[in-house]
Amino acid sequence: MGKAKFVGIGIGVFFLMLVIMGGLLYYSYTQINVELDTVSFHSIDLVNITFSTLVNLGLQAISGDWLGAAINLVDGVNLNLFFGLTNNGLVPVYIPDLSYDLLVNDVNVGAGYTTVDATIYPGDDKEILIVQNFQKSGLSPVISSIISNDGVMQITVKGTAYFGILGFNIPVSFESVQQISIKDEIENKINSLS
Repeated sequence: MGKAKFVGIGIGVFFLMLVIMGGLLYYSYTQINVELDTVSFHSIDLVNITFSTLVNLGLQAISGDWLGAAINLVDGVNLNLFFGLTNNGLVPVYIPDLSYDLLVNDVNVGAGYTTVDATIYPGDDKEILIVQNFQKSGLSPVISSIISNDGVMQITVKGTAYFGILGFNIPVSFESVQQISIKDEIENKINSLS
């Protein structure tokens, strides 16, 4: 009877350890946070200036549509997306990659993906920089809303970060919103060219 009791205690301790490990994993999973901390201007890609471009710009400027004229000079906008990754859990977390959808003024303009390949230890934060290019052709569905919002782009990032905890890949969904005034950035770019 003593041996059966010893085996029973061993099995009980084993299951208790499994429950504790499962609890630690669950707690660590709930303490992982991903968010878009900051959006900042990186650069503007300008169109090649031709005679017809200058004529169109002049006509728009005469009509008082300065913002429309400025947007016609832009071929693409490059923004810095700073993602903050936080581990407030109890176990180290490995992050292989991050994928996301981008919305500008609530219109989907594309998707992004980056390889993170980093381990975040308990209590640590990491910041990841992604330079995201928005081509004018991809922004065409939202150009009118950018103009009507006086050049403000509300950038929403919805995505999934995959965290590796003790050999398990666990998806963590996130969503963040930031705003940037493309009007101010275009004016700064034009002033820097002068």
